[in-house]
Amino acid sequence: MGELTFKKTNTALAVVLTNVTFGIYLPYWFISRRDSISQLGKVQLSYNWLKFLFIMYAFLAFYFVIGGAFLTEMGVDFMDTFNIIITFIGLGITYYSVFRVAEAIEEKNGENIFNRVLLILFHIWYLQYKINRLE
Repeated sequence: MGELTFKKTNTALAVVLTNVTFGIYLPYWFISRRDSISQLGKVQLSYNWLKFLFIMYAFLAFYFVIGGAFLTEMGVDFMDTFNIIITFIGLGITYYSVFRVAEAIEEKNGENIFNRVLLILFHIWYLQYKINRLE
């Protein structure tokens, strides 16, 4: 795996950034590593969906900061429902992307190095931890 140049990021920093940015860091992680991921070969990631998720998370983060100050009760209920829908779509996109990248790294590396349960529990954090250990 010597020719791959994944950006090293402290795993604890990735956890903090994910939480401080209300999840915006999750799709950003994939988008910012697009060149490194493309070096893995045919990785089936939809960057358009990741960009959509980035925009939706940014919009929802703005909503959380502003709160329901300008919305009626019905508007707040709508935003809460919208948040749930985007959260589940985001989980699907995130898990799909994490598993595709992990599979591509394992194929390139020639061995199984990722624990699937830990990928489910810690997604990009575990992926980044393992990438930091490989290079």
